[in-house]
Amino acid sequence: MLQAQNFKNILFDLGGVILDINVQATLKRFYELGFPAELMQYPHSMTTDLFFKYETGKLDTEQFRNAIRNTTDLKISEKAFDEAWNAMLVRIPEERIKLLKVLSKRYNLYMLSNTSELHVRVFEKMFLDTAGEAMQQVFKKLYYSHEIGWHKPDPEAWKHVISDAGIKAEETLFLDDNIHNIKASQELGFQAIHIHERTNLMNLGFDL
Repeated sequence: MLQAQNFKNILFDLGGVILDINVQATLKRFYELGFPAELMQYPHSMTTDLFFKYETGKLDTEQFRNAIRNTTDLKISEKAFDEAWNAMLVRIPEERIKLLKVLSKRYNLYMLSNTSELHVRVFEKMFLDTAGEAMQQVFKKLYYSHEIGWHKPDPEAWKHVISDAGIKAEETLFLDDNIHNIKASQELGFQAIHIHERTNLMNLGFDL
């Protein structure tokens, strides 16, 4: 698939590309906790704006928990809430980490992820436990939506990466499992590949 590898950098999405996720697992926990219908549409509907605000850093974790409690009128413990929110994070397969380590010796690796503070704590530990080293040692820089304030597919998310990392879009391969993010990145000049069931990280055909 990668015919002419004329890129210097690879910009990765996380969930669905490196990290196996199961959003239904979180929605199941939400249902069991008694969440109302509008909060069961995550991530496809941001009706209440709470998820978006949390994933763009406009709410910190405590404010997010409290906003959910106020919206649902449910008395949810911190532990129960965190476990429900993190249930979607499944695993980071060892073979993907091995590939990342090899790629990091040839390309500059970056990550741009729509994520939240609670999720970061979990998946960074997953990576460390599996890889034996921190994500920051494999990637040149990690860009999390709740830290940079921008959420894909907003073009400003990629523009922030370009500016901060000092890279060129046309010299960068972007990998994401969301077609809307792929199209948005291509409009900015990125080389991009849509990751899905038939096209995954392990069969892209990197020239190693």
